[in-house]
Amino acid sequence: MKDRNQLVSVVMPVYNAGGFLCASIESILNQTYKNLELIIINDASTDRTSKILNLYKKVDRRIKIFTNKVQLGVSKSASLGISKAEGKFIARMDADDVAYLTRIEKQVRFLQNNRKVVAVGGQCDLIGKNGIKSGEKRFPISDRDIKGMIFSSVPLQQPTLMVNRTLLPKNFVWYDENYSSAEELELLFKLFKFGKVRNLPDKVLKYRIHDKNTSLKNPKKTFYLTLKTRLIAILKYGYIPTFKGVLVTFAQVVFVSLMPNGWIYPIYSYLRGMRRFNWRSVKINWNVNGTFKKAFQLAKA
Repeated sequence: MKDRNQLVSVVMPVYNAGGFLCASIESILNQTYKNLELIIINDASTDRTSKILNLYKKVDRRIKIFTNKVQLGVSKSASLGISKAEGKFIARMDADDVAYLTRIEKQVRFLQNNRKVVAVGGQCDLIGKNGIKSGEKRFPISDRDIKGMIFSSVPLQQPTLMVNRTLLPKNFVWYDENYSSAEELELLFKLFKFGKVRNLPDKVLKYRIHDKNTSLKNPKKTFYLTLKTRLIAILKYGYIPTFKGVLVTFAQVVFVSLMPNGWIYPIYSYLRGMRRFNWRSVKINWNVNGTFKKAFQLAKA
C-alpha cells in the first residue's frame, strides 16, 4: 500500500494571479489524493498574490512558497519549482485554472498501473473569468495519436500534465527558457524519449480563458514560436512528423500569415471544436507578400 500513496509534487508558477489564485489553490488542497505538496513559485508578483499565498501557507503545511526577486518567466519558475520537489510524481498546475478534485488520484493510479508511461494528461472544460463553462477541449488518448498530433496542434494541456520522474535521468532539463509560450511542446518532445505519453479520457481540469492568457496576447508570435519548436524537434530530437501533420502545418502557416491577429484564436477555437464562433464581417488583407517569410526566417534562427 505504501507504493500506492507516493508523494506528488504539484508545481505552480504564479504571476499576478490574485483574482483566480484562491480557486486554483483550493482545487489542489481539496484533492481526494492527500499525499501531495504544493510548490508555488511567486514570480515577483506586484498584485495581492503575496498576501494570498501567505494566508494559505498558514493553514496548510503542504504548501511551500518560493519568491523570485525579479520576474523570471514561466519556464524558469517552473524549473525552479521542480528543483524543490520531493515527490515521485511531478504535476503541473497554472494559477488561473481549477483542477477537478479527483485529478491527482486518477493520474497517480494510471501511472502506477502503466509503468512504461512517463507522462499523462487529461481532458479539459473551458471556463471564463466568472468560472462558467464556455466549452471543452478534447485531446487524443493514445501515445501514437499524441505523437501524431503534436506537429499540428497541442496534444496535451500543460496544467494537466503529471510526470513519473523515476523514468527520467537525473540531469533531465525540464523547461528551456528559450521556448517561451512553447515550452510545453519542447518538454513533450523530450519526454517522448523516455516513455509513452498518454491522456486520460476523463476531464481533469477547468482551463480558464481570459485576456491575460500568455498564448492569446499575440497568437501570431505564439504560433511562430511553436512552429520553430516543432522544426527544431526534427533536427534535435529525431522527431518524424506524419505526412498529414506536414500538410496541416503548411496550411496553418498560410492561415496565420493572412488572418488578422484578433481572429486567429476565435477561428482556431471553432475548428478545434472548443466553442461556437460568431461569424462577423471582417476586413482581411489578402496581400500574400511575406506569407512564408517568417517560416523561412525560423530555419535560419
